[in-house]
Amino acid sequence: MTDIDETVLNTLSDVLNETVGALRAQPVLAAHEWDSLASLEVLSQLESRLGVALDLRAYHDARTVEDLIELVAATVGRRVRGE
Repeated sequence: MTDIDETVLNTLSDVLNETVGALRAQPVLAAHEWDSLASLEVLSQLESRLGVALDLRAYHDARTVEDLIELVAATVGRRVRGE
């Protein structure tokens, strides 16, 4: 597991009050009380913790834990490359 995977999973776990194991077992975000408030809280925490600005359209299109991890990893990668 990468640092980004861990950050995303731990952030989701904290906000959704779910274990990392439960998030892995059922990766569909909608299955975990994923509502607009939870979504905004996760967005805010991820951007703050990682020092990035996530694309809102892409963020709202994320349906699974893996979708979110991939989006965050791509965003962090672009920042590291100076894009």
